[in-house]
Amino acid sequence: MKKIIRGKKYNFYIVSEGKEFFIKAKCLSSGRYSCINNLNSILSELKIAQNDFRYFDSKWITKRSSEFYRKASDFLSSEAYRDYLESKLDEDRFYGEWENR
Repeated sequence: MKKIIRGKKYNFYIVSEGKEFFIKAKCLSSGRYSCINNLNSILSELKIAQNDFRYFDSKWITKRSSEFYRKASDFLSSEAYRDYLESKLDEDRFYGEWENR
């Protein structure tokens, strides 16, 4: 399953393929992108403890992949949440914590 949710500054790609799950954010102005499902704000929405080592990586292999996909689709569909998340992503980009172009 794949879904794109368009934001004001970022597009969000939610992916669940078999047991793999990730959320990729792509900055519309720079083209830079990063997998963001291990951000504290995302972990909180998915009800995952920030210190749970199983979810430290930017892409996860988990039996809960489709569950996370549904939850992420729900909270990223909220414009208010996207606005909040986009401000957090701006901070991450400022500190150079983005992976790719």
